[in-house]
Amino acid sequence: MDHVIAPSRRAVLLGAAASTVLPALRARAQPASVLNIATSGDPGPLDPMPVTSDLLSEITQLFYETLYIFGPDFSIAPLLASELPEITDGGKRYVIKLRSNVPYHDGSTMNADDVVASLQRWGRLSPRGRTPWAFLESIAAKDPSTVEIVLKQAYSPLLNLLAFPNGSPQIMPKRVATAPDPLKDFTGTGPFKLVEYKPDTWVRVGKFAQYVSPPGTPNGYVGRREALVDEIRFLPTPNPTTRADGLLAGQYHWADNLTPESYAIIHGKPDVVPGVLTAALWVLFIMNTKKGVTSNVLIRRAAQAAINCTDALTAAFGDKSLWRPEGSIYPEGTSWFDADAPGYNQGSTVKAAALLKQAGYNGEPIRILTSTQYDYQYKTAQVIEANLTEAGFKVDLVVTDWATILQRRQNPDQWDGFVTGHGVVPEPSSITVFNPSYPGWWDTPDKHAALQDFVTESDPAKRVPLWHKLQAQFYIDVPTVKIGAGFTTFGASKRMSGYYPGIWPAFWNTRLAT
Repeated sequence: MDHVIAPSRRAVLLGAAASTVLPALRARAQPASVLNIATSGDPGPLDPMPVTSDLLSEITQLFYETLYIFGPDFSIAPLLASELPEITDGGKRYVIKLRSNVPYHDGSTMNADDVVASLQRWGRLSPRGRTPWAFLESIAAKDPSTVEIVLKQAYSPLLNLLAFPNGSPQIMPKRVATAPDPLKDFTGTGPFKLVEYKPDTWVRVGKFAQYVSPPGTPNGYVGRREALVDEIRFLPTPNPTTRADGLLAGQYHWADNLTPESYAIIHGKPDVVPGVLTAALWVLFIMNTKKGVTSNVLIRRAAQAAINCTDALTAAFGDKSLWRPEGSIYPEGTSWFDADAPGYNQGSTVKAAALLKQAGYNGEPIRILTSTQYDYQYKTAQVIEANLTEAGFKVDLVVTDWATILQRRQNPDQWDGFVTGHGVVPEPSSITVFNPSYPGWWDTPDKHAALQDFVTESDPAKRVPLWHKLQAQFYIDVPTVKIGAGFTTFGASKRMSGYYPGIWPAFWNTRLAT
């Protein structure tokens, strides 16, 4: 994530100044059906390109769309494109055909110039976009419904990145994509449109009556999308007990990111359904390789040696059915699985202390950023703090809100480590820690060479051993400690149906019974 801008404390209102719109909102009749989503906090700025926050993607995917999208099995399907791209010249040329007559929320119609401008903005602002754009030779609108991308050399992850709705190239009108930053106009093509963003109060999205859906039977993020409620309100509710209590009281219809304790509260209650998101979450302790104490690889190896991953997962997720210790970056059963994960889950304060001595550590504080808004992150950070302290580290656990972490971690002078989560993704190079632009800034010469070999190879069979080489480098350089895999829990009202509990819960096709 890059150039994250702190949210304004004023509401973002579309179409008119706040002074004229707010009275109209109050006077207008309430929408017939409103879906209330209790989230773990405020999403921060709503620009979908610079930020890889899962909460932001959960919200913005309702009003922005990408050219492609992936299904539950990670296969790629068209979304705003009409078909999969024609890829020629050894993987260097992509010809993308667009769906016709797709309207934006402002009444204009999507065309190839919009797509080119949106992709250029993505390549400039997004940590996911800057990497493939380093391979870019040219991008052009060949006609109103055709975009051509030409690369200097093959870059095999490009299609996956165009389909990944997180830090991704969401398509917007050219006038918006080329406007000065920060983004102030949130016009997209999605089934809902942004109505109001009032930081720390809500994000309101309303049904877009002119929406034109992609074809096909709904299957996760793929297929038909319909806005079946008039309005969705994302309500920042940092306290997980409050989210669970509000769900039970009927104040909320969905409660995100429940703790083990709050998840237990809703079990067996007649009007709610406890649930688990479909994909596991990688829990990661990311360290600053650019500046400060953790720029020393021996310090990072000492931290890895000290951390007891089993204890951290137990504290974060509770019931053993909701977590698993796993050193391989990808889980068993996937083509990317690699059981060779040297150094995983050591929990050895003796080895850590020896590495600290070898590194010449002098008691400099290790500043670890965390937030109680994501309970699993906070509890993981507490275990890491205890493990590191026992090994001889001096730890400064900095507890703040998530939006502040998003801002602060852009500055390498302000932190040494933070805990985060990452969903299982179809393309390994999409994992944020492998991106040298992502906070942590891991980019050693050996890693850089291994990554280049991996992303420029198009043969799936040949890519597997290249990925194993990358995972081996991950354990040599230790830019990040993979703690393990956990499953995020939620609660939903029994009045809701049709939602998709994916990596980013999707609320198109969601009905709300009366």
